[in-house]
Amino acid sequence: MTKYADLHIHTTASDGDYSPEAVVRAAKAQGFSALAITDHDTLSGLAEAQKISKEIGIELLTGVEISTVHQEKEVHILGYLIDPTNEYLQEKLNLMNNYRQERIAKMVKRLNDLGYEISLNRVYEISGQGAIGRPHVAKALWEKGYIKNIKEAFLKLLSPGCPAYIPRFKITPEEAIELITTAGGIPVLAHPGINLDDDLIPYLKNTGLMGLEVWHPEHSSQMVEKYYKIATQLDLLMTGGSDWHGNNKDASFSLGVIKVDYYHVEKLKLKHIEIRR
Repeated sequence: MTKYADLHIHTTASDGDYSPEAVVRAAKAQGFSALAITDHDTLSGLAEAQKISKEIGIELLTGVEISTVHQEKEVHILGYLIDPTNEYLQEKLNLMNNYRQERIAKMVKRLNDLGYEISLNRVYEISGQGAIGRPHVAKALWEKGYIKNIKEAFLKLLSPGCPAYIPRFKITPEEAIELITTAGGIPVLAHPGINLDDDLIPYLKNTGLMGLEVWHPEHSSQMVEKYYKIATQLDLLMTGGSDWHGNNKDASFSLGVIKVDYYHVEKLKLKHIEIRR
């Protein structure tokens, strides 16, 4: 029987709707053999996910998705099989989270100045124990009836060039790659088909990038074919996943829409052994 994995999933530790335990149980119920928790700029959900994955018998790959900026464009770097106890990585992510909180406070104030009556306290309530972010602001706007859905908030208010956008704390893709490799992990470029110059891929390969997310809900079949070819040409590992956040995104991002052959998990683990020697 073919084994499958989803290597890109978010939980309430960042901007997902479901707890790490609920996510792991959902992946098990869907018949996955393995999954990776890749919350944005935080490792806080991994301990809970590791505990339940052992209890119910599904393989968990430790992961993170680090938000970076390259030439004013967002670039996300996934890190797989990282050591979540690595102090250097923890310190950097904590610093990023502190800046994230300041950014959201400024964003809420700007929205207030524009006439949108939402409170920072409510945004924190929505975020729960997770790392606060723009999706939580969007939910607060939705609750008040200012927008029809989360996507509209990003299109009209919360994205670069929009009236309530505040730039993020800037870390470069090169810095993220260095962070991940320092923590013993494998850096992979997330969803390259989303507003990314493909010329960046060979450049990042030369700075330590080890993989490319080939399968993603926003990758058309033509994109999958293109990135499969690029990964093969550059000798990069291939990954993929649903980028599931729960109800934050439409059905195309649902758990189960992307099923990566377990062969690619084995390749990740072999690379991990290789780099640790």
